Amino acid sequence: MSESAVADLSVLLRSRGWSIARENPNGADLWALDNRAEMYLPQIMSRGSFEWSDVIERIAAAHREADAVIAREVDLVRYDVTRFRVNGDIPDSPTVSLDAAASVVQTAFGMLRAAATAARRPRQSIDGNYSKLADEIVREARLGHTEPGSFVFPVMMKLSEPAEESQSPISDAAFHAVRPESPERRVTRTLAQAMSAFEKHVLQPAKEPRLQDLTPVIVAGGTKEMFAQLNHAISEPDVDWLETGFAWAPIETGPAQTPEQISVPADSEARELVSRSIKLLSTPASDPLRVLTGPIIHISHVPGDPLGEIAIQTPTPGGTRFGKVEVTVREAELTQIHHWMDSGEIVVVQGAVEHRRGRPARVKGVGSPTALSDALPQLESDT
Repeated sequence: MSESAVADLSVLLRSRGWSIARENPNGADLWALDNRAEMYLPQIMSRGSFEWSDVIERIAAAHREADAVIAREVDLVRYDVTRFRVNGDIPDSPTVSLDAAASVVQTAFGMLRAAATAARRPRQSIDGNYSKLADEIVREARLGHTEPGSFVFPVMMKLSEPAEESQSPISDAAFHAVRPESPERRVTRTLAQAMSAFEKHVLQPAKEPRLQDLTPVIVAGGTKEMFAQLNHAISEPDVDWLETGFAWAPIETGPAQTPEQISVPADSEARELVSRSIKLLSTPASDPLRVLTGPIIHISHVPGDPLGEIAIQTPTPGGTRFGKVEVTVREAELTQIHHWMDSGEIVVVQGAVEHRRGRPARVKGVGSPTALSDALPQLESDT
């Protein structure tokens, strides 16, 4: 008997467009999919029971999909999944060479570990200084079964419940908040952002990169260690390409402006671009920019005040994994900021951070948040 099983089904239904048409506090709620289908969902149900199978069949029938597809989606409602995919060296064979498979598994772990540390603070090189808190998150990652088609390694990150934070909104202020991002989601999102930025600013231009070209990649979460792992995989003689695909757990709002998949060819040109980038990122240098990145988790504003206050969920040096930094913003920007918060957009703020005893850190002065997707080209041109 499990209420969590019903909760997972509810998450799946909402993600597929269902809504509660009629609540029944003492029994089963009636769910509807537009005018196409209706069904009752018990408040308590056991996975694998007759009732469970019946509900899965009804959902599958409404969407004209196989029962197994729906059952798999329910199992993954709390998991972000990163699919590392390579081609097999023998056409139409369900196998891949053992060397290539071992390389991809090592690459998956290494890239995820680098992303976890970079998720705490952008840096061009980790140099062995991996975050202990970040490593704890990566240890919880699971390797799923390979999938049909070219060889696929699904790496599954189960999202934890975010810590509850007490809020003290300004008196008379309008206060809005959203569910904070889980630390596991931040890791997967950072990997997706970094790979997307690398594709856009290095692979697509297909010209020898300069360190300033890599600034937006660093801010997005890319590091020397991440791309060294990528280089390891695409240097395997039996690998023609490495693809990373991302599927977001519907238990949390999916991050905006992130790719579904990115494919890196294993040809000589791509390998040279990756190798050159690794050398540049190995160059001793201070952080290129003092930036904070993360989702907006609350907004407060006193009507008529020319300034408002937001909080960006982002780790701070010496802080917890659920750290946040407050930023004073202009009233004129609040409409756009509300949109970014509601859509899960990741924002960038530049500025010095002051630490306050017993209170969240704050960016000095008045900040001007920018969507990460819009900020990266500007960061490149400013360097």
